[in-house]
Amino acid sequence: MINGLLHGSVTDLEIYLAGPDVRLSLPTLEEYVALTPRLVTPARPPLEILESGTGHGSLTLHLARAIHAANTTPPPRPSQSQIQYVENRAQRPGEEDTKKADGNETAASDNTAQLEWDSWRAERHAVIHTVDVSHKFAALAERNVKGFRRGIYAGDVDFYVGPVENWIAEQTKRRTKTGLLSSLTGSSTVEPFLSHAILDMPSAHLRIPHVAPVLRRDGYLVVFMPSITQIGDCVQIIRKHRLPFVQERVIELGLGITSGRNWDVRLAFKKSGADPSSWAPSAEADGEESVLATDAEESNVAHGVDEVTVPEEPVKEEEPVMVCRPKVGIRTMGGGFVGIWRRIEDPSER
Repeated sequence: MINGLLHGSVTDLEIYLAGPDVRLSLPTLEEYVALTPRLVTPARPPLEILESGTGHGSLTLHLARAIHAANTTPPPRPSQSQIQYVENRAQRPGEEDTKKADGNETAASDNTAQLEWDSWRAERHAVIHTVDVSHKFAALAERNVKGFRRGIYAGDVDFYVGPVENWIAEQTKRRTKTGLLSSLTGSSTVEPFLSHAILDMPSAHLRIPHVAPVLRRDGYLVVFMPSITQIGDCVQIIRKHRLPFVQERVIELGLGITSGRNWDVRLAFKKSGADPSSWAPSAEADGEESVLATDAEESNVAHGVDEVTVPEEPVKEEEPVMVCRPKVGIRTMGGGFVGIWRRIEDPSER
């Protein structure tokens, strides 16, 4: 059939008066497998990464560059802002006028470009959801992303304004299964949709319980904190709420950003034999100590001493203590702290 069309054999150059010249070649195994018809094409969920705390968009650009190859070439980008606003968010003074101006600009622009852009966005294989409570920060970050190499990564990022917990609630509501099938099965819960989550914001540890239900199994939770004690707050809240996370590592960032020192941050129990505070005295000893304390108190009053130090009652119940210490052997200078946890359990297994 091929020889009848091209009148030649493999690797021969076919010269035509109209159109380009053609050289025939046999397909490779990879080309043959990729181009043959398929009855079933595996459908995988898109890669979705949450960044809470957009700032001026530096981390957003690095994340967008990492996922950019997963998406196809986008259509021409609309000129208007693509920032989305979370429902039930608290608005700052003067921010409402800015939102109205964006809406008027959208209504006056060409809707064809916007429709093509939205259609392409719905088919993306990877996306960065970046959320910030400040419209000013989100607008600046959007301009910075659009300004880098003529907006090569602009289509990989969705900007939102509002609290991250409200964004999670809104996304969960949108993705909740509805219809006849959900009513028959009695299951209307939404499946986890975030591949990874990054929290870089004040009081980030308070948002961990909101992120946990929507984070997929084996997904990373990355938390940036300025002090090591705040990383300890994350450890405590994960333990308090029994969240399905296991700590991968805690890193102190250096000046070069790419290097750092590992820290040991965890809850541990005191060794009962080594800590004198865990030595629980007997009832007789308690009585003797109270008598001695009373005698010492009377003696100090007689000598004009205002205060007396009484030994504290030993702790009888074992309570975990926070361990925060650098792991030796690695040099670092300055910077903040990054805690990395991995989700280890599906909601159905809990």
